[in-house]
Amino acid sequence: MLAREVTLSNWMDAPYNRVGFQRVRELVPTALIRNHSGERRVLPLALEPLDSIPVAAPDGDSTPLAAHLERTNCDAICVIHDGRIVFERYFNGMTEQTPHLLMSVSKSICGAALGISIGRGLLVATDLVCDIAPEFRGSSLDGATIQHVIDMTAGTDFVEDYDLYADANGDSPLIEYERQAGYRPLGDRPPIGTLGHFATYGTAFAHGDRFQYRSPLTNVAARIVEIVNDERYPDVVSRDIWSPLGQEHDADIMLDPLGHPVVEGGMSCTVRDLARFGLAYLDDGTAGGAEVIPRGWVDDTRLGTDASEVAFRAGSVDTEARPWSMYRNAFWVIERGTVFSGCGIFGQYCWVDRRSNTVIARFSTYPLALPDALSAETFAGFEAIATALTG
Repeated sequence: MLAREVTLSNWMDAPYNRVGFQRVRELVPTALIRNHSGERRVLPLALEPLDSIPVAAPDGDSTPLAAHLERTNCDAICVIHDGRIVFERYFNGMTEQTPHLLMSVSKSICGAALGISIGRGLLVATDLVCDIAPEFRGSSLDGATIQHVIDMTAGTDFVEDYDLYADANGDSPLIEYERQAGYRPLGDRPPIGTLGHFATYGTAFAHGDRFQYRSPLTNVAARIVEIVNDERYPDVVSRDIWSPLGQEHDADIMLDPLGHPVVEGGMSCTVRDLARFGLAYLDDGTAGGAEVIPRGWVDDTRLGTDASEVAFRAGSVDTEARPWSMYRNAFWVIERGTVFSGCGIFGQYCWVDRRSNTVIARFSTYPLALPDALSAETFAGFEAIATALTG
C-alpha cells in the first residue's frame, strides 16, 4: 500500500523514503550508467557468522549486529574483507539486484571520475575553474581551483542545513536548489536547473579559507569532468568507472529539469556494485590487477594535506562530536591515511578501512536526514565488524 502513496512531494520523508529510495527511476528522469565491457567482476563468497557480534548502543549497552541493523533502518549491507564477501544482508524488500539512492556517496564517484581525468592529463587540480569552464565566470567561483571545488573549500555562499527540511514549502536556497535539481516538485517556477541556480549564489569567504559542506559544488566538478572529456557525465562514469570495475548492474543518475545530471546526490546502484567501487579504493585504485583510479589520486584522497586538515578544523564541522581528519576529493577522511568513507544523508555509506582490509557498503532509510545518534551507532557497527574480522 505504501508504494502507491509515494510521490515526488513525499519520497524523501519517512516512511515513504523506505520505498522511494529504491524507485528513483519511477519518480524523476534519469540517465543510465552502464558497464559496456561485458565483463563482470565476481566477488567470491566466504561468509562469516557475524550476526551475533556486539555493537555499542547509544545507552552504553550493546546489541547483536543483526538487531543493530534492524534498529538503524538498514536496507542493505555488503561487507568485503580480504577481497571476499564475508557478510551480506537485505531488508525492506531489497535484493542483490535492487538499486538504491546513494545520496551524497554519489559525490565520491564524481571524485573518482575527476581523479581519472587528472590522471589522464586532461587537467590538474590547481587549474582555475573558470579557465576550464568559462560559463562560471562572474560567479562565486572566480579565482577558485578545481581542488577548492571537490574539497568544498571554495568560498561559495550556500547554507546546507537539513533542519530546513522541516519547512519543505519554504523558499530557503537549499529547498529552492532541491526543486531545481528535481528532488522536489518545481511547481510553476521557471526551470533553471542546478547550474542556473548555482549562478545565484554569492561569495562568503576566501577560497581555501575553510571547509564548508555545500552539495552544489560537486555539480560544478562534474561539469568540469564533462568539459575536459567532451562527453556527458553518465557516459564518462560508464566508460571510466562502471565498465573497468566490472560492475554487475546498471546504475542511474537523476537529471534536473534541463537535463543536467544531479551528481551531488542523485545516483543509484546496487549494494554490491557500491562495494566494488569501495574495493578499488582499498586496492590502491585497481580492479582485477588493472589500474582504474590513479594510485596517486587514491593516496591523495586518504592522506590529504596538512592544509586540508587545517581547513577542515576551521570549517563548519563539530570536530568534538565528529573528530575526523578532513574532507578530501569527495570522501570524509575519518582517520588520516587509513579510514575514509563516502557518506550520504539518510544513512548511505561506502566505508573503506585499510587497517582491517575491509570495505562496507550500506544503504539505509533513516527517518531524518542526519540523525546524530543513528549515524554514530552505524559507525559503531562498522568498527565492530572490522574488529571481529581482524580479532
